[in-house]
Amino acid sequence: MEVWPDNEAALDIAMMIGTRWVYPAMGGVPLGVRWEAIYPLMDRKATGEAWDELHEYLMVIEAEALATLREFAPKETARRS
Repeated sequence: MEVWPDNEAALDIAMMIGTRWVYPAMGGVPLGVRWEAIYPLMDRKATGEAWDELHEYLMVIEAEALATLREFAPKETARRS
C-alpha cells in the first residue's frame, strides 16, 4: 500500500489508536475516538498548522472507521414477545 507523505503521520497515529475508542454502555459499535488519549500522540508528531492538519486527517479516518464498523456490525432483529 502506498501512503502519501502528507498522510504518514495520520496513518501512524491511526495504527496506534487501538483500544482508545469510546464504547456505548451496553457495548456495540464505538461512538468515536477518545481524543484526550490521542492528543498526546499527536503532540509527538506535529505542532502548529501541521498539528491542525493532522487533526483534520484523523477526524476523517475516525469517521470512515466508524462508518465501516457500523456497516458490518450485527443488525438487530425484531424481538417477539
